[in-house]
Amino acid sequence: MHLAGHTKRDIILFSAPYLLVYLVFLAFPVVYGIYLSFFDWNILSGKAFVGLRNFVQAFSDEKFKSSFFHTLQFVGLSTPILIVTGFLMALISVRPTKLGKAAESIFFLPYMFSTTVVGTLWAWLLQKNFGLVNQLLQAIGLKGVGWLTDPNVAMLSIVWATLWWTAGFNMILFSAGMKQIPDEIYESARLDGAGKFVTLTRITIPLLKDTTLLVVILQIIASFKVFGQVYVMTGGGPYGTTRVLVQYVYETGFNYFKLGYASAMSMVLFVVILVISAVQLLASKDDVQ
Repeated sequence: MHLAGHTKRDIILFSAPYLLVYLVFLAFPVVYGIYLSFFDWNILSGKAFVGLRNFVQAFSDEKFKSSFFHTLQFVGLSTPILIVTGFLMALISVRPTKLGKAAESIFFLPYMFSTTVVGTLWAWLLQKNFGLVNQLLQAIGLKGVGWLTDPNVAMLSIVWATLWWTAGFNMILFSAGMKQIPDEIYESARLDGAGKFVTLTRITIPLLKDTTLLVVILQIIASFKVFGQVYVMTGGGPYGTTRVLVQYVYETGFNYFKLGYASAMSMVLFVVILVISAVQLLASKDDVQ
């Protein structure tokens, strides 16, 4: 009994710092954000309870709708290519060779950089007049492209920068899943005469179902929360064609000080992410059953 008491106390002591961080930086902001979303609150004035008016305003706000559309556009463009690229990277880096280990380090390296560094780097590389990409195009006789100033390609440029930056994270997840597949399964397939393509499509991909589901959900959530690279590379331009929802929330709250309205829009995004997480949970339960 004495030992059990010490064990319970140790568990509480070890868990306390994590719980404190969770409450202060995660739980409290969410609860307070929900509270603020029902108020009309400008920092320079007092709070006034408005009920659901902020939510009604959001769904009639053209900037909110366009920002949400651009967010969906980014999710649709970035998610498939980031998942496929991460998977292909994992196939290369999972090999137990020096080349595989070197590839893993190289592929993961960009993910260690901050959003500001990545955004600044690619804003410079894709600059229309003196950017390295356009200089290379002009060197082979092609015309330079307004990568960040042309509404038709600006979002694609942000997707490309995001691909370079974060595909390595998906690679790590896929690599971890691949390493969990027993070697005996591959050995049996080889003895049965299965080639690399058959092994990939009949063994590797099916056995990575749970890992793939995890990667898809995490990637969709991350894409919905895109902000930093957009803010640094284009500022939401040109003509608002890359302004995403998190950026609009940021501008509403910190540029125009409409904290209640910004909180309401944040809650809409929170619900979207919550629904996606629920889908993952239900899909996981179906797999277990």
